[in-house]
Parts: sequence; structure tokens; C-alpha cells
Amino acid sequence: MHFPRVSMRHLSTSQRGVFAIASGTVVGQVLALISAPLLSRLYTPRDYGVFAVLSALIVTLGAVSALRLELAIPLPAKEGDAHSLVAAGLLSSLVVALVGTTTVAIFGHQLSAMFHQPNLMPWLWIAPAAGSLMSCYLVFNQLAIRHRRYGSVGQRNLLQSVSMLMIQVSTGFAGLRPGGLVLGLSMGQLFGALSLTRRAGWRSQEAREGRHVARIRAVVSRYRRFPFVATPSGFLNVLGLQLPILMIAYWYGGEVAGWLGLTQRVLALPVALLGTAVAQVYLAEFSRAVRGDFDRAWRLFIRGTRMLVPIAAALLLMNILLSPWAFSVVFGPEWHESGNYARALSVGLFAQMIASPLSPTLVVLERQGLQFLWDVLRVVSTTIVVAGAVWAGSSALTTVWLVSGLSAALYALSWYLSLWCLTTVVAAHASRHGPKPISDTDPPVETGFTSPIQVPSGFSDPQ
Repeated sequence: MHFPRVSMRHLSTSQRGVFAIASGTVVGQVLALISAPLLSRLYTPRDYGVFAVLSALIVTLGAVSALRLELAIPLPAKEGDAHSLVAAGLLSSLVVALVGTTTVAIFGHQLSAMFHQPNLMPWLWIAPAAGSLMSCYLVFNQLAIRHRRYGSVGQRNLLQSVSMLMIQVSTGFAGLRPGGLVLGLSMGQLFGALSLTRRAGWRSQEAREGRHVARIRAVVSRYRRFPFVATPSGFLNVLGLQLPILMIAYWYGGEVAGWLGLTQRVLALPVALLGTAVAQVYLAEFSRAVRGDFDRAWRLFIRGTRMLVPIAAALLLMNILLSPWAFSVVFGPEWHESGNYARALSVGLFAQMIASPLSPTLVVLERQGLQFLWDVLRVVSTTIVVAGAVWAGSSALTTVWLVSGLSAALYALSWYLSLWCLTTVVAAHASRHGPKPISDTDPPVETGFTSPIQVPSGFSDPQ
């Protein structure tokens, strides 16, 4: 049977971007999937419980350490302004790391006692630095996305995954538990950030001008909605993702948190393979489209949705049918309960895989206030649901089912808000400038996304 070869020349710019990012990410995530059974035998559920709490703290801190200025990097028309945002984001990350280390010195023992995990304290010292490294990686990643250096992002994805896994496996064999897991996460962020500094244009005249203090102040002032609105929103956004694991660790103990932690780690693989790359390329292409071609912006959103829905639905069905059996076979009998958690979380994951990659719509349209209200709603509703389940005496598994159902409803709302804002902007633009004339001689609009039926052979997994 003959399969046609696909030339990269026949793919659009954004399709090549998705392919480039996917090529590195797929290999890295496949390695992570292959090594997961080994890690589950090197580390116990309680080890994963400590790691779940630490990684939740690191991710929450890393998401806001740069004051969300990294999200603005693809937006300025002038290259020097983008480098001003890079400098401001890196400086903010350094300050947050210093403040976080001081906080651990003062309140570290109380935090360890709160989660009833005495093994937590020795590794809490890593969290501020690891969070800062994650923030630096986000800054450099967005600069690479601005320059359309998708190949560099793909290489970074591979390097980060490989370095993290090598450290986690080697420290596990050496008996450095549970800290080996968090050490691997931290060093993966470091190597990933360093790999993106190449070809970043640090020595260009525009970059040097962008690092002048006066210009940094002016540019940060121009994009002040990102620190003042997007940062609280981003904090609540990440906290909403991490809050269930923190609350379950607090109320149900370290072993349950470990089961749930492994589940989230495994289920994060399809999200990383699909959602992260699509979101990064969508942000770059959508940012360009809203500068003048609102019809293309609309098509990007609709085609992206059509591409994501069948893939998410297939993963939902697979998780519901196979998770308990698969977790027991692959990771060992002591991880059977993680399979039940995977089945419960799959409902929320389905909605997340559709809405999350398209959520940059609100950022680009500068509707951070609306995003902030959604983030507040998620944190408040998640707290109420988990606290109510605990008060009612529900099991941990029942609580996870409730959180997953709530997550699905919230992500459906997020998708609708993006659609509503985009529709409003497109309608307003059309009323001011009139509809775009269409003729038979007009070239087709490059959307950057295709439905699964239209995806060329050899490009069926569009991360």
C-alpha cells in the first residue's frame, strides 16, 4: 500500500509551526510515557504525594513570576519593545525568587505541617528557584514564538523532557526520594530556558535599546493590564488547576495525593502533545490576524475548535473504558486507584483540551478582565465543591468526580466567552469598515488549522 509523502512546502506557516513544535514534544512525551512505569516503581505513592504538592507550588509561582508580561511579547510591532518586556519579565522573576526563598525560611515548617508531610520541608527550598526558572522559560518561549522560531521551541520541548527524566530516574535509583522528582522538574526548566536563549537576538541594536530603563518603563506602562489584571488572573488560573491536588493532599493525605498526582502526570501527556503546541501557534497567528484581518481570526478560532473536538472525544472514550485496567497493568497493582481517578478526571480533560488551546483569544483581544472573572469563579466554585464534598463525608474518588464535572462546565463557559468576544469584535469591525468583498479570484484564507479530514497525510497529530 502506497502512502503519499508530504512536503513541508505544502503546509502553511502555522501548520509548519505546529509540526515543528510537535516533532520535539512528541518524542519527549513518548519518552515520559515509556519511563512512567519505571518511575512508579522507583517512587512510592507517598513520594508522588510530596511531588504533587511541590509541583503545584512551583507551577503556581512560575506562572506569575514574570507578571504575565511574557504574554505581551508577541504583541508589539517594534522589536525593541518586545525586548523591553523580556527584560522586565526576567527581572521580576529574580525578585520573586528572592522573596519566595525568604518566605520558605520563615514559614516553611508551618507549610510542611499543614499538609501532614514531614518530608516536604527539605525540598521546599527548591520551589522558589524552580518557579523562577519556569517563569524565565515562559519569557524566552514567547520570544521564540514571536520570531516564529518554532523549531527551537520543539527542540526545547525535547531537551526539557529528556533532562527531567534522566535526573528523575537516576536520583530514583540512587534512593534520593522524594526529592528526585522535583529536582528533575527544576533542572528540566533550567535546560529548557537556556536552550531558548540561542538566536534570541540579545546583541541586536533593537534589543540593546529595548533594555534601557526608560524604555522598559514606557513599554510596561503601555501593557500595564498584564501585570495589574493578567497577573492576578493568571495566578487564579493556575491556582484553579492546582487547587484540587492541594486541597485533596490537605484533607485526604499524602497517599491519595500521590495517586492523583501520577494520574495528572499521565493525563497531562495528551494535553502537552496537543494543547500546548496548538495554543502557542494559535497565539502567534491569531495575534497577527487581529492586526487587520479579522475574518482570518474568526476562521482560526472555528477551525481550531473543529480540529480539537474529535481528538478530545477519542481520548475521553479511551480513558473511560481502559484507565483502571491500564494503570494496574502498566504501573503496578498499588496504582490501580490512579486508574479510577483517571476515569473521573477524563470528563474535565475533554473540555480542557478544547477550550484551553483557544483561551489566548481573550488575552489578544485584551479582555483580561473577563478572564479574571472566570478565574475567580473557578477558584471559588472549586473550593466550595471540594469543601462541600469533605463536609458531606464523600470519598476522595467522589470528590474528584465532582471536581471534574465542574471543570468541564467551566471550560465550556471559557470557550463560549472567547467565541462571544471574538464575534463582538468581528461585528464591530465589519460595521465600521463594511464586509470584506469576496470574489472568485481571491486566494483562500490561510487559517493555520484544518479539520481532521483535511489534515495532510503524515500530519495527523497536530500538536
